[in-house]
Amino acid sequence: MAVSVGVFALVLGGRAAFAQPAIIPHLGRAPHDASATFRTLKSYFADTPLSQFRLVSADPATRTIVAKRSAIDSATWTKWAYCKMSATHLIDSLNDASATVNVKIDRAGHHASEVRVGVDFEGTYGLGSNVATQQCISNGVLEQSILVTAGVPAAAN
Repeated sequence: MAVSVGVFALVLGGRAAFAQPAIIPHLGRAPHDASATFRTLKSYFADTPLSQFRLVSADPATRTIVAKRSAIDSATWTKWAYCKMSATHLIDSLNDASATVNVKIDRAGHHASEVRVGVDFEGTYGLGSNVATQQCISNGVLEQSILVTAGVPAAAN
């Protein structure tokens, strides 16, 4: 079953202000043991032409994977994430976009594994020489795609 973590509160100056975290982990149960699920995702991210990501690290002892994709096109970016921009940047264009994927795989019995996927999205927007880089918020699409690649049934996402 896939789960998303919701909204948290920040306490600022004695007042509570609600903010959505930029990285919302998505969870799912794959029908393979943790080692097999790790190998599947490591192979996926290591195949740059297939995944369009660069494998940054893959630790079989902790079953953690980090992968990064830069220069994401606008159409893909719109599906994957959105950025809350200040009023001074509302007419800016997306100049660059990147996504850093963090995957953690844990054992869930003999023939299953729990997969946790979090993505850090960062967009660079600008108009002329006025450029701003912003941490952005996931739409959940990329995380769900990675869970399906890990073997998590799509209906469970």
